[in-house]
Amino acid sequence: MRNHLLLFMAAGTLMLSSCTKPEQKSNTTTETTPPAASASAEGSDNLKLEFSGTDKFEIKNPKFKVSLYGADERLADAPATLITERDFEQKSLPFTIDLPVPKDAESKITPKPSGPVKYYVAVSWDSDGNGKADQKGDIFIDHDKQFPNVKLNGETQKVYVKVLK
Repeated sequence: MRNHLLLFMAAGTLMLSSCTKPEQKSNTTTETTPPAASASAEGSDNLKLEFSGTDKFEIKNPKFKVSLYGADERLADAPATLITERDFEQKSLPFTIDLPVPKDAESKITPKPSGPVKYYVAVSWDSDGNGKADQKGDIFIDHDKQFPNVKLNGETQKVYVKVLK
């Protein structure tokens, strides 16, 4: 029961943070620096994420954003902290990406964790190209299959996606 409550609270926090943070539009193009080079330049490690799903995916807009959040597992009422986010482009599924993660990721979490840290990823994608991300018809994380918790241990982490209906 406690795990379900934590899952529900994490999902609610994620939804609230996406609703309340101001949208920032950028006129810059997608990075062309290879992930390994950018990771070493910033003093970071890469989180390797493998995205897959069983739906038939039609991707009209290949641009999407992946965000990494962290929180103290023992503080169920504290919001998760955005650690890093990066824009990517992808035209088909399945695919694997490398998300650079700062080496001091845990120190960025507020309030400062007093216990084990839990990390998860979020995706914002206007895959149907209608100008609105995370709406009906867009590719979204399949929370019914598995919550997108990740470990910063260098292993490839699976993230299941589906089309929002």
